[in-house]
Amino acid sequence: MALVVTAALLVPATPASAVGQPVKICFQVGEFGGRPIFDCHEIVLPEFKPRPIGPIECLSCPPVYELWDRIDPEKRFEYLNRLGRGMSLLGEAAQAVDPIKAERLRELATESFWSSAKLLEGSEVKLRQVGWADLENEKFHGDPDPQPSLVASGENLVGGLELMQKALGDPQPEPNIAAAMARFDQAYKDLGTLFAG
Repeated sequence: MALVVTAALLVPATPASAVGQPVKICFQVGEFGGRPIFDCHEIVLPEFKPRPIGPIECLSCPPVYELWDRIDPEKRFEYLNRLGRGMSLLGEAAQAVDPIKAERLRELATESFWSSAKLLEGSEVKLRQVGWADLENEKFHGDPDPQPSLVASGENLVGGLELMQKALGDPQPEPNIAAAMARFDQAYKDLGTLFAG
């Protein structure tokens, strides 16, 4: 199974396997020396006309989510990385031309979200803030008037994680998994709205 996941992550989408436009989203995983540390992921969205979405001082900055949790900081990177990986796989699945490949990518996304929730070890998670990741200058640009679709996508990511956590301890996890995936799907759609305008 691990080899399949690795292969799926390393093979870029090609015109024969997927359509769409890649964008970057980031999670703030911590700070070092007063500078934010970001974990960024590429997500394939439906085709759109590119436009600046960040603040004036950083028009090309990708959106960033800062989540609040009670997890050991050393485990924070891994759960956020799996959350981002799940969103990347979900985007590939949504844009895949081959329905069999789309179904497999969606299964891998579900496994990644499940793994992310498991790493939380029951910790509560909340959306602390959204903003823009200035990767070149290692800065977090907060957004005093955040775009509603960016906030909505973050809230749906958190909601999906909460539902996956409920599924972990449930003898019949399928309803919570389905509900979690609906929230992750909505987070993906919210990102489409953010980038496409």
